Amino acid sequence: MKDNKIKLKPIKIGLLGDAATGKTAICNSLLNIDFSEDMLISIGLDKLETKFILNNGNEIKLIIWDCGGQERFRSMALETMRMTYGIILVFDVWDYNSFENLNMYLQEISESFEKNIPIVLFANKVDLEKERWQVTDEQIKTFAKEKNLPYFKVSAKTKQGINEGFSYIVNKTYKKLEEKNEHIIIENGNKNIKIEEKISEQEKSNCVGKNNKNKKKK
Repeated sequence: MKDNKIKLKPIKIGLLGDAATGKTAICNSLLNIDFSEDMLISIGLDKLETKFILNNGNEIKLIIWDCGGQERFRSMALETMRMTYGIILVFDVWDYNSFENLNMYLQEISESFEKNIPIVLFANKVDLEKERWQVTDEQIKTFAKEKNLPYFKVSAKTKQGINEGFSYIVNKTYKKLEEKNEHIIIENGNKNIKIEEKISEQEKSNCVGKNNKNKKKK
């Protein structure tokens, strides 16, 4: 009989927010993919994977679910993203509606996700001219304080705040799993004793891949 093998469970993080807020560009920035002004809007749900070093020095697999902001895909995306362990809420400082809609996303999270799931706010596109921002620093600070949420001012283009923001949510999520002793997978030979959740075949068929994109981001 083979000895039991213990490995760290992959950390799964979901990105939510309106269309064209830069969620895909944020993921690409973390993955060191060059920024493009002509990036296409994601349709449906995209899955990305990368290696990530925790604050304790351990390396884990990071799985990121990038949820398209179109309303017609939201229920499907939320259903699939229930398997995530942490959420990044993204809004565009040049688009007040994307900031206002954060309340809607928080309501959907409270109805669809585990209670007290780690959440962080990303205020994206802060590299652009500040005098043209539609969301002020004070509004961001006040909202984050009212909702008791940490926030990061980020730029997918310059990579400002991206690594810091991901480091915060990934390490916070890992710590929560560790406290519940759910941060590891134990394998007995080739058979998992404790296995992370799998996406159902139906959910897989509902997910729309990266190739199905149609509109340009602003």
